[in-house]
Amino acid sequence: MDSRIRDMIGINPSKGTLPCPVAHYIASSLGVSPKDVGDAATSMKVKLDLCQLGMFGYGRKNTKTGYKILGRPVDLPEEFLARIRAAAKDGKIPCRDLWDIAASSGVTRPEAGNAADSLGIKVSPCQLGAF
Repeated sequence: MDSRIRDMIGINPSKGTLPCPVAHYIASSLGVSPKDVGDAATSMKVKLDLCQLGMFGYGRKNTKTGYKILGRPVDLPEEFLARIRAAAKDGKIPCRDLWDIAASSGVTRPEAGNAADSLGIKVSPCQLGAF
């Protein structure tokens, strides 16, 4: 494992957790894949949190609304929802694809995550390897 990744994770001010945006920053800064950073975090027993799509990391898992920020009513253009449906295979859409669809549509990442969730489409695989 790249010691630079471990060092960057180690200086993260949130000891024991690594927010998704920080993990992606580390990957970009070091020129490594987000999966490499996610794997390093896992090996260091550092939990990933604050998923940019809203899938995990927002409180306790056992609460009804805390763990993820999904489940809110979706009011997005049908064209956007159709793009998500078209990109999904076997009821799943890769995180990276959903990011790209959101960016090209002017939709925020959490809105895209919520839209996929409301359509019954699972986000998988996660770029960091969380799922």
